[in-house]
This record gives sequence, C-alpha cells and structure tokens, in this order.
Amino acid sequence: MNSNLIIALFAFGFTLGLVVIVHELGHFLFCKLFGVYVKTFSIGIGPKVLRKRIGETEYVLSLIPFGGYVKMAGEGVMEEIQDAGTWEERKYPLGTEEGNREAAVSERHIPTERHFNEKPVWQRLLIFIAGPVFNLLLAFLVYTGIILNSGLLEIPVTRVGKVTAESPAAAAGFEVGDRIETVGREPVMYWGDIQAGLIEPSEIAHRRGDPLPVTVAVLRGGERLELQVVPRFDADAGYWVLGLEPWDTVVGLVQKGGPGDKLGLEPGDEILAIDGYEVTSFNDIATVINRNGGREVVVKWRRDGQEISGRVVPLEAEILPDSTIGRIYIDRQYVARDVNLGQALWVGMRATWATMQATLNVLYRFVGGKLGLEAVGGPIRIGQVAGEMLRWSFGHLMQFIAFFSVNLFLLNLLPIPVLDGGHVLFLMFEAIRGKPAPERMQAIATQMGLIILLLFMTFVLVFDVWKVTGH
Repeated sequence: MNSNLIIALFAFGFTLGLVVIVHELGHFLFCKLFGVYVKTFSIGIGPKVLRKRIGETEYVLSLIPFGGYVKMAGEGVMEEIQDAGTWEERKYPLGTEEGNREAAVSERHIPTERHFNEKPVWQRLLIFIAGPVFNLLLAFLVYTGIILNSGLLEIPVTRVGKVTAESPAAAAGFEVGDRIETVGREPVMYWGDIQAGLIEPSEIAHRRGDPLPVTVAVLRGGERLELQVVPRFDADAGYWVLGLEPWDTVVGLVQKGGPGDKLGLEPGDEILAIDGYEVTSFNDIATVINRNGGREVVVKWRRDGQEISGRVVPLEAEILPDSTIGRIYIDRQYVARDVNLGQALWVGMRATWATMQATLNVLYRFVGGKLGLEAVGGPIRIGQVAGEMLRWSFGHLMQFIAFFSVNLFLLNLLPIPVLDGGHVLFLMFEAIRGKPAPERMQAIATQMGLIILLLFMTFVLVFDVWKVTGH
C-alpha cells in the first residue's frame, strides 16, 4: 500500500476520531451532570461493530465513522433516528400507539425523572450545545498547547529582503539589504519585533487621528542611518501597510516525500536563485514556484558554504475551484520564542477567534452564492489535507484538528433539524410556546433534515471522488 495513503488514512482516522469523541463527550458529561439516563455512547453511526456495557451505558464503536451519538432515555424521535441502520431498529414508529407502548416497555426500568424530556428547558439546551462547545474548547486547548510546547514562532532575521514600490517603506528610503537594528529606539532581534514596533504605536496614533512617524535605525554598507517611516492603514483591506519583507530564504521544514524533499533540500539550506532569478525573500521563492506548477525549474542553493543546484517540477495544487499553483512543499525557517502560560492562553484564544472569523466568512460567502458547492470538502478531501499536514509534522496535524474542530462547532449550531442547532431551535420554540412542539412535527422536520443532510453528504462525497479521480 502506498505510504502516503497509509499516512492519510491514519491522519483522517485520528482527526475524525478525536473531534467526534470530544463532541459526544460534551453531550455525555452534561447528561451525567443533570442526571439524564444515557443508554448508548457511540463513536460512529450505523451497525455496531464493538460494544461493551459499563454501568447503565453501552459504549459502542459503529461501522460508519462520520459522526456519533449519545442516546438518552426519553429523547423521543431522535432515538428512532439513532437506531436506524443499527440492526436494532424499532418495530413500530414513535407516535403510534404500538410504538409508544414499545418505548414504554423498553424504558420501564428507568425512573421517569431521569428521562431527557422531563428535564427543564435550560438543562436540555445546555446538553445540546455542550457538544459543539467542547469542539470549540478542543480547538482553544490545541492552539494553546502548541504555543506552550513549541513557543511563539519568529522569523529570525532583521535584514530587509524586499521593499514594495510606492509603500511607506519605499517613501522612507529603505533598500534591499538594509539590516534593521532598532525601531523606536528599541533593539530588535526578530522580524516580528520590527512589525510590532512599527504597527503598535501607529495604531495608537491612528485612533487619535494623528499619523506618527517611527524612527528606524538601519545598517547599510557599514553606515548607520536613521529613517522615518509612517505605516499606512488600508481601510478597505483592514490591515496596516508597511511594504517591507524579510530576507528569509533559509529553508525550515521540508515535507516528507514532497518535490522539495526529492530535490534534496534540507533544513538550513539557503536558496539563492530559481530559474536564474535571484531571490531575496521567501515570497520571491513562492512567487516563482507558484507560477510554474507542472513545469521544471532550476533551483540553486547554498549548504555549508557550497553552492548546489538541481531541477524540480512543482506539483499543481488547487487553492480555489479551477485555480492551481505550483508547490514544492517547503517552509521558511523559524525559531521558537519561549512564552509563559498566560501568553500561550492569549495566543490560543486569538487563534481560535481568527479561525472562527475565517470559517464564518467562508460560510457567509457560500450561503450568499459567492462560493459554489465545489468549495466544500468531504471525507476524501479531509483525509488528503490531514495526511498532508502529518507529512509536515504532528504539530501541523494538530493545527488542522483545531481548525476542523472550530468548523464542526459552527456547522453543528446551524438551525437544521437533526443537528444540535435544530434541537436548540425546537427548545426555543418550546420556551416561547410554553410546551413542546408536537411530536409529529418534530419527527417530520427531523426526518427531512436527515434526508437533506444525507443528500448533501452524498453529493460532497461524489464530488470528492470526481475531483480526485477526474471522473
């Protein structure tokens, strides 16, 4: 079996297994907190492959890995849906006299006060939203743990690799090759220090409506110069424009089995030129490689003072529907700056929030018709990306798990019957109306939601196969 396929299958199973277990654990723990009787805790859906009863709950590994469920006593129509395909389906549907009698007989050993539908609305609401919230918490903990373990990654240079024309940096007189020594009279060690030293005082001045020039000391040809730069805020894009890029052409990570790995690149190599074009920043490298997907290029690099060259064909990677770029799967060099727990928690929270914003933006564009169904990835695409991340490192895979977990948090809260958001919708209806929605209405809405969800999943799976195979 192809090693990349083995890596992808493992990464897919690990990713899906972790986020599903955490999600269902949220539901389960809140059931226990409020005294709800849990019949089944299942990872996966459909036929039960492995099962073991511990106490009152049966713990199950089911055949189809796309999801899971916590089956609660007195949950009503959801119990029927959870039973579907398990070879243990109910003989009669709930809502009929025979079905209600069958349910009553199967639950007669369970005290009524432990039934889900006997609990107050607020407790049932917390049980339903606990699953998605645990996914969000997982993402936060993963991001925080990565930062705490590996430190804050910094670009370890202060040398200028590129100056954008007509930018604040160009207006201030920066030149390629300048080595920045101080920003605002403060010494700098990393490129992040430069960006923070320029942008933070500019943000304060911007709020006051008074542009503030920042003094930057540079070393150029043995001469020390002081330059005055005024960063510009681009209101349309929502970020600060500097026009400076670092001279960071040293290779950090090289993805195992990728074109860069096959070329012979190693961490610490300094890339000098690609196809005769001298590169002075990592973005220079990316620009040349990106526009040469599927076409051979010559790469020249330096290792231990010796110049080496080789030929490589960048792989074509899809970034948008019908849009591909060339990639050789290398990353720039970083160094880790130690952080304390408080800093790690802050960075983890910011990373979680940034992932939520990015996901909501994609969802908004999808619902608004600006993105088509081809932008949606299914299980095959998830497996591909997870495998690609693992070939970088286990830390990259954990970052993808955090990203995926935030996506599940948001998607599960959509107001679609059968998803947690649909249950929340029914509970809000009950809170306003003073009594539950009619069971038949819930059953019809839930079954329709399930059908729509299954059709959508089928379409995405077929589209995944089409994209991978070209058929």
